[in-house]
Amino acid sequence: MIPVNVCIVGHSYSRRFQDFMFRQRHAGYDNLGFDRSEVIVHCVGLGGATVLSGHKCIDSKLPDVARLQPAIVFVHVGENDLGRGTPSQIASALRHFLSQLTPHTRVVFVSQLLLFPVNSNYKESVQSINNNIKCHYAHLPTVTYWRHRGGFWNPPKSLLDQVPLKTLFDADGVHLSQEEGYKAYWRSVRTAVEKGLKMLA
Repeated sequence: MIPVNVCIVGHSYSRRFQDFMFRQRHAGYDNLGFDRSEVIVHCVGLGGATVLSGHKCIDSKLPDVARLQPAIVFVHVGENDLGRGTPSQIASALRHFLSQLTPHTRVVFVSQLLLFPVNSNYKESVQSINNNIKCHYAHLPTVTYWRHRGGFWNPPKSLLDQVPLKTLFDADGVHLSQEEGYKAYWRSVRTAVEKGLKMLA
């Protein structure tokens, strides 16, 4: 049996995700917890990656993804474009990137944009982009919009003091925390890949 290649592509979240899985390999987090004889997970990340044109445009990673010949691709990118373009421009650029991916794979998941604490003033823009992507692919079989569970949008809070019970983000207000953040992200991405594997069957 030939293992299924899975590619997780995007900004620094993808690169850091690979580091997290390696560090937590003894706890079963490596390779998204899959047996390597069945599934091989690759992370293609570019710190500061954008969908809009520029020296960090995610388009530059397309050859790397194509070389892996993945059956499943999970994409997470777009937050670094906030403030550089309008929500419509960002959504259009993200859809263009996804259109370039689809010839190289069978299943594509596109992550919702997350509202980083440092980007709290862009909440309406993030919602607009997410709605654009969700609606565009609602009836298209090529790409599945992925909404993360686990409190990434509305972190659970204590009923007594309304303080978030989970610290999903690092102190920098951008990256995920190594303990709670990446573990929640791991569970979400793993669930997406499990769904993708069923779609391949």
